[in-house]
Amino acid sequence: MHFARAAIEGNPFLGIFARTNDSITLLPKNSSEKLKRICSEVLKTQVFTTSVSNSNLIGIFSAMNSNGMVLPAAVHDYELKELKQAGINVEVICDKNSAFGNNILANDSACLVNPAMSHKSVKGIADCLGVEVVKGTIGRYKTVGVSAVVTNCGILSKTSVTDEELASLEKLFKVKGAVGTANMGVPFIGLCMIANRNGFIAGELTSGFELNRIDEALGFMR
Repeated sequence: MHFARAAIEGNPFLGIFARTNDSITLLPKNSSEKLKRICSEVLKTQVFTTSVSNSNLIGIFSAMNSNGMVLPAAVHDYELKELKQAGINVEVICDKNSAFGNNILANDSACLVNPAMSHKSVKGIADCLGVEVVKGTIGRYKTVGVSAVVTNCGILSKTSVTDEELASLEKLFKVKGAVGTANMGVPFIGLCMIANRNGFIAGELTSGFELNRIDEALGFMR
């Protein structure tokens, strides 16, 4: 099975708490063994537990692709050590828009960031993630990281984007995609789910119709 529905401590907004690429999934330290098993089986990754700035909000404060992970200056040294021991290339970046999960959307082909991010931050992100970094919005929202979910096989965008905007996103990230929601109509899908090329885990409130749209957008039906 390439998908599942789940929650973290009863919270269906998985994207707030977790982050994944094609080989590693990061979960909060208080995650259940059941959730760890689901992530391992569905996403086909190694699963590690960690924190960012003593917080469970890993998905909010970080952005990653297969080449690296971007973290805010508030991250602690012991957390950086844990992540490096897990084999992750980590870059600490100082920017006022430090909720990087909200403000960065990346796969292994490209990266879209909040237009308010500094030139220095953009350079650091590009160096860490190893891809071209472009400033932009999704459906007029600067918080691009929660306005879409992108993998190396597809992109799911919030429903307010125009056909032209979706086409631009597809061209940037070199994937095909579609629009959709999760958790029974939540448009900010980046808060609701995690995904990679192998599968996706959506919040437990996500409907069957929404699962089908996610399936299509992320390339599992092509």
